[in-house]
Amino acid sequence: MFYRLRTTWNKRRFDRLTRRILDTPPIHTVNADWSIISMVSNSDVQMYILSIKSFYARIGRGKVIVIVDRDMPQQPRGLLKEHIRGIQFVHLEDIDTGHCQRGGTWERLVYLLKHAQSEYAIQLDSDTLAFGADLAEILDCANNNRAFTLNQNHQKIQTMREYATNAQSLDVKYVGIHVEKMFDRYPNCDRLRYVRGSSGLAGFSLGGFAPNKLEEFHEAMRRLLGDNTWRKWGTEQCASNFAIANSPDALVLPYPKYANFDPISVWSNEPNEQNEFLHFIGTYRYHDDFFVQKARVVIKELASA
Repeated sequence: MFYRLRTTWNKRRFDRLTRRILDTPPIHTVNADWSIISMVSNSDVQMYILSIKSFYARIGRGKVIVIVDRDMPQQPRGLLKEHIRGIQFVHLEDIDTGHCQRGGTWERLVYLLKHAQSEYAIQLDSDTLAFGADLAEILDCANNNRAFTLNQNHQKIQTMREYATNAQSLDVKYVGIHVEKMFDRYPNCDRLRYVRGSSGLAGFSLGGFAPNKLEEFHEAMRRLLGDNTWRKWGTEQCASNFAIANSPDALVLPYPKYANFDPISVWSNEPNEQNEFLHFIGTYRYHDDFFVQKARVVIKELASA
């Protein structure tokens, strides 16, 4: 209970300290051969507006699609329309996940892969912030149809068996590591690939990975781990990592330019000046107000643009 109360208080404080993002000029979407797709909850609309404005200021073009609940109230829906001119809405409930489960952002991944059968797709989380000079690597991937994923501390694409061996040496409770420990039982694990990436920022190449292959991965891992484990939050990220790693010529974005914000294990409580894009995962989202401080600098830049 205390964790939920603290999280709610921190979220309200963050929104209060970054509310001037709502005074910055709107995005006027520019057509391109890709879409920037995000799942946006009713409570994260302001944070998403901050994220997409910081991202779009650097990438410069692309369609913008948001996946929202059908019952999203008119006020936040109107706010999105006001700040992202040309935004497109997809209702979460309308996404057919086929043999894949619902919940845990699986609908988003299924939608991304289906969308990527006709157009390059970029997945952007609401709790991300771009504050560096450019996103050149992402633009290069989009222009050259290369899948990419956010790195997690110098990870690289390897075989599933290699990741299983590594995971089996780790004493970590996170479900993603538990999933990886089973990879050496996956069919063709010596040829299929994986990367310990993050779905906070990911690119799905046009035709790079078929949706039916996602269903195969889902069913194989469900049988290996059992329903109770496989339905935990975090397995969608494993599936996203698998899809990207097995796409042609996939790229793991350079670290630490692109990173998850983790002040304890990565920076020993000191920010890294090489960071230019950060995903503020829930565990450390409000640590030392670093997200707020970076956000307010970005807001000033957007206001004066």
